[in-house]
Amino acid sequence: MKVLTRAKEIRNALHELQPSRIAVAYVGSGWEQYVSAERLKEIVVSPTLGSNPYAIEEMMRKDKLGHENVYFLDNLHSKIYLGARAALVGSCNLSNNGMGDGGLFEMATLLTDQEIRTQLAMQIERYKAAARTLYPTRQKKLARLRELKEQCDKAQWFGFVSAGSKIPSVQQYESKLDRIHIVWCGSHVDEYSQAHIRSAVPAIREVGPDDYFSYTLQFLEEDDVRPHDWILCWRCNDDGSPRKGGDVSWFYVHHVVSNGFDTDDYPKLAGQASPKFLKCPAPPFTLDPSTKALIRSTLGSCGFPELLSFDDSLWRLGPADAVTHAFIDALKNANRAERNAR
Repeated sequence: MKVLTRAKEIRNALHELQPSRIAVAYVGSGWEQYVSAERLKEIVVSPTLGSNPYAIEEMMRKDKLGHENVYFLDNLHSKIYLGARAALVGSCNLSNNGMGDGGLFEMATLLTDQEIRTQLAMQIERYKAAARTLYPTRQKKLARLRELKEQCDKAQWFGFVSAGSKIPSVQQYESKLDRIHIVWCGSHVDEYSQAHIRSAVPAIREVGPDDYFSYTLQFLEEDDVRPHDWILCWRCNDDGSPRKGGDVSWFYVHHVVSNGFDTDDYPKLAGQASPKFLKCPAPPFTLDPSTKALIRSTLGSCGFPELLSFDDSLWRLGPADAVTHAFIDALKNANRAERNAR
């Protein structure tokens, strides 16, 4: 038995024992810096605030552990790293906070006794049995991760936690957790319905909607837009085509207000609050100049008419949402072709 108190010692011990089975409360981005995905066969983790939902989702991918080898146990607080010849037990989560040099006072005990390792293996089996009862299917796990993402987003709004992970490029983006809408916007904006907005968002009563919101969009009442959604918003010409060089930006939905605009056409308000009131989490992927240009060209290809508005009929979000994943795949293909041509 050996007691380890320095982060570097713990990381070195973890690298040497090459754990194949882990039970740990929290998982963070960059988990593969500390354990090998090839050696790791299964993990039990707590899908609660403290874990990064995208890191857990990454573990569940087929080319990593697979969803069937990632077990969810809400109240788990143990930290067990079990290898073929040794085990590490202590305070360290599988995250940069737990394993990095951030100054946290962590401790771990390196154990080589066979009887103790057998007992730890049996304990992991008990955790797995409890986890199977709580989250028996991939669908239930993904549903829980979506809830966790909303909790993380809210915590980021109020500054309780930071975004903490690098924003991926569109080529690296793979998540199924984000609710992304692709929406056009023009120059016309209707008047706010002050009474409905002040009733739905009490904070606006003190400052007014113009000061509270940094950005708002209009929707039909039946459009399925919700708080925590992301909107990829692009500027259109009067004829509905993408504006050459027009802005393409992310819009994070903090609030949705029924009849928030005084109009019969698009009365539902989706609002992004000013940063001085609520923070926004990190967006799904970066919108660098090249990606913005690809978005405009892909929209202009007429391959996705559901995302455009070429006539006077009311535009609906449902048909656009149905092609969102295909549109993002098309962006990835265009991005890949552009890079190969360089």
